[in-house]
Amino acid sequence: FINSADELYGPITTIRRNGSVVKHIPWTAFSFKPSDWDRVNDTRTIISDANNIQQYFSANGHPTLWRAIPALEELQTAWEAKTVNEKYKIYKCAIKGGLDKIGKYYTRFDEKPVYILALVLHPYYKLNYIKMVWGGPEEQAAERAAGNPGARNWHNKALQVVKGVMVDYW
Repeated sequence: FINSADELYGPITTIRRNGSVVKHIPWTAFSFKPSDWDRVNDTRTIISDANNIQQYFSANGHPTLWRAIPALEELQTAWEAKTVNEKYKIYKCAIKGGLDKIGKYYTRFDEKPVYILALVLHPYYKLNYIKMVWGGPEEQAAERAAGNPGARNWHNKALQVVKGVMVDYW
């Protein structure tokens, strides 16, 4: 494959335009300096955050739906920490793009009560997780006082979801 590509288009070190060689780039231009390797490692670290979270959903013997919300929260926390870390300054825009994508899917959980139910029914998390991480009436009052009129009492929201499902399916 590579030989035939080289025959048709020339080696990657040769730039052609209209069939004529425009520029020949020496192979030394493709060598990495130590600073380039640092960037490769930084990128690997950022991507590994997402890969590690993805592994939470790999299970053969038990359901993993309850992991969806905590996993996205963990990834969001890791990437938010990187946006303020000086080491990752040059990647801030890309990380912000990833955070925006996480936010897009995270807000969709509000439309799907099954994710809340998966947490509530989990023997470890239950409603305590929702109240501790997302907040109850105290956090709602504090957010509203801070100027967020759309603040929610997530503990109450979870209770309403559970009650609604009980009415529908019990």
